[in-house]
Amino acid sequence: MQEQKNEQMHRPVYVGFGSLKGGVGKSSIAEILASYLYYEKKRNLFVVDCDFSQYSFYNMRDRDKQAIQNGNPAFLERMKNHFERFNKHSYYILKSTSEKALQDAENFMAAHPAEKFDYIFFDLPGRADDTALVGLTVDLDYVISPIEPDPQSLVACMTYALVVRDLGVSLTSSKIRQIFMLWNKIDKRVNPAVIEFYDREIARQELGIFESRLPRSSRFKKELSPDNRDVFRSTYLSPDKKLLPGSGIEELAEEIIRKLTL
Repeated sequence: MQEQKNEQMHRPVYVGFGSLKGGVGKSSIAEILASYLYYEKKRNLFVVDCDFSQYSFYNMRDRDKQAIQNGNPAFLERMKNHFERFNKHSYYILKSTSEKALQDAENFMAAHPAEKFDYIFFDLPGRADDTALVGLTVDLDYVISPIEPDPQSLVACMTYALVVRDLGVSLTSSKIRQIFMLWNKIDKRVNPAVIEFYDREIARQELGIFESRLPRSSRFKKELSPDNRDVFRSTYLSPDKKLLPGSGIEELAEEIIRKLTL
């Protein structure tokens, strides 16, 4: 009985990153957050990449491996020092589908009983024709859905969020607790009135909203490379500390730790 209680206490939080609007930054944000939480905040996690149209997470890990294999001695020494300092392997990334994602996650945890995971991140497909996506989404604990201050994009993103919310309420078997909207690609050209209007609408619809906002910035594209010292997006490295100020990632990670709990 005590063992069962301990297992329940260590149940990870299932977090999906979802949107049916392409280009809003869903996968990029998930990739950066996973590395920041794992390497800097010491939150144990693994990723289930079920976005079969692009497999962004899985392919990024492949690009990271190739960068290391092709790296010069100084670059290899830098990577060696990183993992010696961290004293832990990189987080796992599973390649899956909407239909198999939950079972693959359960099987993986069963195969690694000594590891106590804090989070499982699911990079969800961005396609409406994935019939298994609905069932997977409402069986997660939380969904993070990026939105950008563009009227056409906002309509599509809000429609997705409301469908997830309504399904979560209507299906008695669903487990989803909240869908959190996240402002992304904010710059000086954005009309504050647009954000204020949608903040009110999100609150009226009883959806979640993160206080943290992410800017439109080229730093989100800086990947691991032997020629690139300042890395922001990698499955092997946390975002470079020099690039973190003003990115919103530190603040967002703190909000996730605080708000996305069981």
